[in-house]
Amino acid sequence: MKIRVLFLFAIVVCAALLAVLATSMWVMNERSKLTLVEIGGPFTLTNHRGEQISDTAFRGRLMLIYFGYTYCPDVCPTELQVIGNVLDHLGDAISQITPVFITIDPERDDWETLNSYVEHFHEDLVGLTGSAEEIAAVAKAYRVYYAKSKQGGSEEYLMDHTSLIYLMDKNGRFARHFTSGTSAEDIAAGLSSAL
Repeated sequence: MKIRVLFLFAIVVCAALLAVLATSMWVMNERSKLTLVEIGGPFTLTNHRGEQISDTAFRGRLMLIYFGYTYCPDVCPTELQVIGNVLDHLGDAISQITPVFITIDPERDDWETLNSYVEHFHEDLVGLTGSAEEIAAVAKAYRVYYAKSKQGGSEEYLMDHTSLIYLMDKNGRFARHFTSGTSAEDIAAGLSSAL
């Protein structure tokens, strides 16, 4: 009788283990079918000096990328100031990082406008603009939302947009992002771990 109970117990345990193993294999198979969303990609835009520049020009350095526009009344200048503070915290490591500001308002932000704008935040900040189509393509690659927001009945407008700082690795691949309001100290710590 005791042997029969032990035998049945062993069968139940083996069946349970096989069920767990089968479930684990199914879960791993289903996870392998998931497609990770890529963030970032190749681009060629015009920098704040009027020169055509592609994403490959930044290889070998980390990139901090922020999408915004020069007429932005609040969040854009705040986030660019944070990026400037981050760079000031990094000392010599700054040589391994390129801060990039990509406009989502190419209608108003030509390279001359960007030239006078980026100098207010940090001497190493690179401003990028392009045609509406070029900006749409790079925004899509980075999963950035933006849209005009008309102000009353006037022709004036603001831009609604995603407010994230993207950290791209030295090969131009997405490493992580920082949300609006992240402190310069926290971003600098994130960059230090990526260097």
